[in-house]
Amino acid sequence: MRSKLSEFIPLTALTAGIVLMAAAACGGDDEETGAAQQAATVMPTTESGAPALPLNTPTPSANEPVLGEIETAARKLLADELGADEGDFRLDSSEGVEWSDAGLGCPKEGYAYAQVITPGHKLIFDHAGTSHAVHTNSDGSHMVICEDGQ
Repeated sequence: MRSKLSEFIPLTALTAGIVLMAAAACGGDDEETGAAQQAATVMPTTESGAPALPLNTPTPSANEPVLGEIETAARKLLADELGADEGDFRLDSSEGVEWSDAGLGCPKEGYAYAQVITPGHKLIFDHAGTSHAVHTNSDGSHMVICEDGQ
């Protein structure tokens, strides 16, 4: 008759062996593997040998509006707010920015905003000699008109 201990020891040894093999397969800083991974990285180059594209350049996704669409929406927002024709607004400048919070650089008094870096755009329009600033989030789904052309 076998004891329960004699059944337990082989099972424990088998389990320990499996755990050790799994740990060995997962970890380590294998120089051969690292070199193979580096060699597999292909970088497109121009005839001069320079990289064809800047590294880490994000590829715009198909659902991101074009800046032109954001400009059109901002122009319409200003025209509606000021009761003017959209064609009367001339875009003086536009730039990509990172707002310090979800208030897009133009917080309204009495409102609370998420304290997160918010990528977006700052567009400055001219209308009859007066500058008007529109701040947006990155996809243009939220826009605010800033007083005094901020």
